[in-house]
Amino acid sequence: MKRLLLSLICAALPLQAQASTELARQWGAEANRLGLETSGLILAVDRGERIELSDHFALDLYRFGRTSADLAHWVDGSNGPQDLGCIFRGMAAESEDQLRILETETAATERRESLRRLASMFSDAEMIAVAAQRRSAAPSLTPDNTAASCSADAQLALEAMR
Repeated sequence: MKRLLLSLICAALPLQAQASTELARQWGAEANRLGLETSGLILAVDRGERIELSDHFALDLYRFGRTSADLAHWVDGSNGPQDLGCIFRGMAAESEDQLRILETETAATERRESLRRLASMFSDAEMIAVAAQRRSAAPSLTPDNTAASCSADAQLALEAMR
């Protein structure tokens, strides 16, 4: 019985990796879409229009951050490059920070800067998504293979997005 259970678990592992690779692809496509929407909001601010953050955009930004945290957890759980997991955790935190700024009443210059940071992050995310789809179990770039350059861990990032 134990062998059967172990065989089933081992057989499911590649499917989990494949599913997360697909999640990385979808995450990159969502980054592209959100980047275009964010650019439109920046143009509106530049034209002097008062922008209202739609519930749809806020929810999409929250989901992007949550998916970033999920991808960090996937990379960490599959012994992927720690630097890649760190990037995902950073994007999860940045999404949350910028959403908080955009949901408060701030000056147009602060809103524009927040949107600019998001647009830059979404652009970076498109490239990171490609790397995540091709990621290997290679060690991190840090010499001792610890997440020294990244203070947060995937579980903390997941909890922060709840």
